Amino acid sequence: MKGLDHLVEWDQLDLRVRGRKLQENVSDRLREKRLPVSDLQLEFSEGRLVVSAKIQKGLSIPLKFAVSTIAVVGKTLEVPLEDVVTFGILPVPRLLFRFLGELRLPDGITLNLETLTVTIWLEQFLPGFIDLTIGSIRLIPEGLAIHVEGGGADLPPR
Repeated sequence: MKGLDHLVEWDQLDLRVRGRKLQENVSDRLREKRLPVSDLQLEFSEGRLVVSAKIQKGLSIPLKFAVSTIAVVGKTLEVPLEDVVTFGILPVPRLLFRFLGELRLPDGITLNLETLTVTIWLEQFLPGFIDLTIGSIRLIPEGLAIHVEGGGADLPPR
């Protein structure tokens, strides 16, 4: 493997992220940031993720959307939101999206209100001693299948 010089190196890895654990972690982060989001549910199936939650803005507003692709673009993930509805069938009004845009999302995550695309900067969530490149992410029943291309890791700093 050319160009790497780490204590541990790999040519490729296939990983799974458990949807239930991901839901727990995201819910914990939302509570830590005190964002007005509750009742988060992630439903994984082959090629599709359905996300539902409630936004607290005076009253509780249910929100539901789907994700069918997670594009890897360099060191970022781009996640287009599809079929965004509230109260089960109503398209979400722009006013609610403006409110969502005003939320202080965690560092490394942005929401483009024009394209309804969430961008996640991976470097914000990976320890600095790990050097990896994600090749692809697939939505599977029970979570995510992640193909990691060559990379490596050193011992964490003391």
